[in-house]
Amino acid sequence: MAKEYMTAESVEQIAGGLIPNHHAELASARMFYCFVDKAGMKGGIEVLGKAKKLSGFTEWALEKDFVIEVAQNRWHELAPKQQQALVDHLLERCTGEEDEKTGDMKWSIREPEVQEFATILRRHGAWHIGLTSFVEVAQSIELDEVIQEEAEIDIEDLVDQTSTE
Repeated sequence: MAKEYMTAESVEQIAGGLIPNHHAELASARMFYCFVDKAGMKGGIEVLGKAKKLSGFTEWALEKDFVIEVAQNRWHELAPKQQQALVDHLLERCTGEEDEKTGDMKWSIREPEVQEFATILRRHGAWHIGLTSFVEVAQSIELDEVIQEEAEIDIEDLVDQTSTE
């Protein structure tokens, strides 16, 4: 069965608040926000959203630099803070640098600093710099306070829902 797509005004609205405050380099990026009817799977993990850099004919035809795609079947199950975190994560994947010669922006997709299994962290600790930085940030967060504030969110559900591409 073919995927169904629709525009995602609620995602665009959240992104509109995040870009000026946290993603200033994307201010001139041409973004397209859409829902896909159902979350996909990657490696047995549900994917809540994707950030895609357009190029070639597709970039020219759509006049867009990036597509932010969110699984509609899961979007409405997320609390507003989770929706914001998902959009923020997807925007963080998008980046741009100004070409010093032409002044044009060169857009690209970046990978997160950390992609690791909990079992490896448990067995070997923070064995590389990206993981060390991630653990330092995690240790600085007062988890008890976050859990209390978000009491309506089941932490197990939150962990299960954090997969993105």
